[in-house]
Amino acid sequence: MQFVTPNVTEGGIEIEIEEDDIASEVKYWETALILYTMGEDLSMNMMKNFMEKTWNFIKVPALYYHDEGYFIIRFQSHSDMDAVLMKGPYTLRNITLMLKEWKPDFNLKRDMLRTIPLWVKLPKLPLHLWGAKSLSKIGSALGVPLVTDECTANKLRVSYARILVEIDITKELTKEIVIKDCEGRRLMQPVEYEWKPLYCDRCYSIGHKCRDYVKKQWKPKGKAIETAASNSTQDSAAEEVPTLPEKGSEVKQPNVCVDEKAWTEARSTIKDRGK
Repeated sequence: MQFVTPNVTEGGIEIEIEEDDIASEVKYWETALILYTMGEDLSMNMMKNFMEKTWNFIKVPALYYHDEGYFIIRFQSHSDMDAVLMKGPYTLRNITLMLKEWKPDFNLKRDMLRTIPLWVKLPKLPLHLWGAKSLSKIGSALGVPLVTDECTANKLRVSYARILVEIDITKELTKEIVIKDCEGRRLMQPVEYEWKPLYCDRCYSIGHKCRDYVKKQWKPKGKAIETAASNSTQDSAAEEVPTLPEKGSEVKQPNVCVDEKAWTEARSTIKDRGK
């Protein structure tokens, strides 16, 4: 390193970075992808094992972990990076792996928690619209087109075209596109998404939707009503205090003998209990 005289301005010291200063670093990371998972944390060992088994058609890339919760995967060439993107999407332990090209101004909250690469199907797309320029225009109506899959690029499947597009999921996903060809004919092209991530417009996060909490009072139904009524009757009966006859009074119930001493003890016991 060497000393470079900084610029002193009214607001303090200002450092100016020129294009030549970052050219080597941008070139080093230009073959890198950002890998992010929603709601799940993956270890370095899990990711390394996944890359060795799933991406065995390329040289194993370098793997880095960022404290913000995402991985940086640096490939040895652009062709390796494109090959991995074209064969997606990928899942690990039922967790969707989201891949995005690295950019110098990459920001996790802005680029991964709002704009997500999604695979889009274009069913019954006319074959003369399968060129790179035509698919780029179609993908641009949805977001930022990245790549097509291998079957679309090599025309190994002609039922539908498939492209990877960076889409802002905070907005409603487009379900159809009007395509006007060179002869003026209009075609209503349906759009299908292989995966639609949940987006909560309440807490502005991906992966769930907050539900409005409504406090409801529980009310018994069916047999529960009968049980509650029965319990209520028993409780009220248990709380009733028998009326004791006055000393020396006649008890009208048949076949009942009244012991004066027992009545006196019962009367004093009830009085002691505050009843």
